[in-house]
Amino acid sequence: MVYFRDFVAADVVAIDVQDSQVDALGVFTVVRDLEHGRQLEASGPAWTAIGDDGRVLVCAGLGTIFPGHAVLWALLTRNIGAAHVAITRFARARIAAAGCARIEAIVRADVEAEGRWATLVGLSAAHVLRKWGPLATPHVLYERIG
Repeated sequence: MVYFRDFVAADVVAIDVQDSQVDALGVFTVVRDLEHGRQLEASGPAWTAIGDDGRVLVCAGLGTIFPGHAVLWALLTRNIGAAHVAITRFARARIAAAGCARIEAIVRADVEAEGRWATLVGLSAAHVLRKWGPLATPHVLYERIG
């Protein structure tokens, strides 16, 4: 069973993120402290998935760029297992109901799971961004036009 609630800043400290996200949230280096959590909390609507055992499984949200436009962000735990299906469905529903004219996510091209999850929650690959970000590595822009 998976339970969902509004995201709170402390969730970024509690989550045991996947290896591929230990040092990154998309192109951003993640500190994962309470200040970072407060910034995510203030950026727009966000939610947390909690497992039966009380573990934080996912923190995700839509950071407002400007009214009607948002960036999808997500932190996923290690060994998410079967909860992945419920979490993906929940995220897809929240994204569809957001009422945004545009939602985007920029994912690392070499982390296949990031692009796969963006697709599963309703975004489509739009463009390869070559030499993008601080390390000048390839990324893919995903988008949902509402």
